[in-house]
Amino acid sequence: MKKVGLILAVVLVVVCGGGLYALRNAMSQKRDTGPKPIEVERGDLAVQVVETGTVDAVKAVEVKSRVAGRIVQIFVDEGSVVKIGDVIAVIDPQETQFRVEQDRAQLRGAQSAVARTSIEIQQRRVTAKSGVDRAKMRVAQLEKELEAQPTLTRTQIEAADTAYNTAVQARDQLVTTTQPNERTEAQSSVREAEANEANARQELQRRRNLLEKGYVALKSVEDAQLQMALAATRLQSARDRLSRLEGQQAIERRQADERVRQAKAELERAKANSIQDDIKRKEYESALSALEEARANLRDVQVLERSRDQSRATVDQLQSVLRDSERLLGESDILSPISGVVTKKLIQVGELVSSLSSFSSGTPIVRIEDRREMLVQLDINEIDVAKLKPGLEAEVTVDALPDRVFKGRIYRISPASKTTGAESQPNGQSSPVVKYGVEIRIEGGDVRLNSGMSAKCVMDAVRVKNVLKVPAEYVGVKDGKAYLAIKPETATSTDADRVYVKTGLETASSVEIVSGVSAGTKIYKPLFRGPKRKGAQFGPDEEN
Repeated sequence: MKKVGLILAVVLVVVCGGGLYALRNAMSQKRDTGPKPIEVERGDLAVQVVETGTVDAVKAVEVKSRVAGRIVQIFVDEGSVVKIGDVIAVIDPQETQFRVEQDRAQLRGAQSAVARTSIEIQQRRVTAKSGVDRAKMRVAQLEKELEAQPTLTRTQIEAADTAYNTAVQARDQLVTTTQPNERTEAQSSVREAEANEANARQELQRRRNLLEKGYVALKSVEDAQLQMALAATRLQSARDRLSRLEGQQAIERRQADERVRQAKAELERAKANSIQDDIKRKEYESALSALEEARANLRDVQVLERSRDQSRATVDQLQSVLRDSERLLGESDILSPISGVVTKKLIQVGELVSSLSSFSSGTPIVRIEDRREMLVQLDINEIDVAKLKPGLEAEVTVDALPDRVFKGRIYRISPASKTTGAESQPNGQSSPVVKYGVEIRIEGGDVRLNSGMSAKCVMDAVRVKNVLKVPAEYVGVKDGKAYLAIKPETATSTDADRVYVKTGLETASSVEIVSGVSAGTKIYKPLFRGPKRKGAQFGPDEEN
């Protein structure tokens, strides 16, 4: 034990001595060594956007069933490789078979209804046609009896004659007296309106002339214009009334002639039917009603035909439903829609699944991914996403596969932002972090690449090659101009100690020099003019 303690003491002394020597050597070098220059060099610069995301498959589907029922067999498990058309699972077809049988029974019932309606149509058509024929014969018989009557009764003749004479007199008075008077009055109104309009126009012109000479006020001219407009309106109304009067009188004459014609017809009918009595007329009217009723019964046959057409449409509909049920019966075997790998098994044998329809999203059975094409989903902040565009190349590294670097390309940039969290602000408040979804397609897959793996993507937003560049801390700014120090700077340095340059692309660590110096020029770090650094130091304070 004493030997071990002695060894530890010796080691401790050596370590402390070496540390003290190294500390003194470092402080001595810091005091003795002045600023060292670097050379302007050529190289490549790139503005990179680096983000981490999650690997996923470009094409992935959740397999669902169009048939509802109980799963009786599942032929795949997570990790199974399937091809298009491979049977994944089987659903018990019993429920679908019951539906097929029910649809067939409904179809047979609808077909029987069509056949029954067809027979009823045939029977009613025969019965209704016979009724129409009998009613026509009865009406024809009564019409002959009415035609055989010599004349109407005297009262009917006198009434018809009086009505006829009255109609003739009224027509003559309308043609010879009433209408000419109305026409004359309308024409007089037009002439009077024309005279008033001409007077108003002359008065308006006269007042305008006086207005030009300054003898009347503008209000007087505006009043004259109003009178002129009123006179023109009255003239147009009178002309319209005269124009309408011609058509109205023509209609009245035709109506009067029609009344005369009807009165004359009534007179002739009264003379022809003078011996017709109420009984004969009632019999005739009853026969007419019977005829209409028989025709209505015949139209009922047409209604039945439309009903049969509707039943036939129902048959067609049920046939379509039956075909769909039979198709579903054939889809009790669930087939793979794509080739790929089963990544999730979402159902077990014996469980019930709902069908995929317009009313239901269906129950997912398995998830299949096509691993031939993979992508990385990234959420990139609004500042960096503005530097990117579709088609830009990316370098993808996956944590799970450190020995492989994948090439990728930006395929899509989301047009809408999303809030992913909050950042602390100087005032102590927090604001949402605005990010955009970016999709990178990986070129050249790897069987070891799985969904959900973390991937780091490096995208060169801008890259320039073989340019002059210097570290960012070696570029100074004076009066808004960039410069490089060709001599160690002090508080009294002048422009002779500097070279003003034009800068280009800037990264976090380097700056492109477009003009002002050449490669190999030695430069010094500009004098630090900010606040003094605070903290523990091993030597005197120094600005650098």
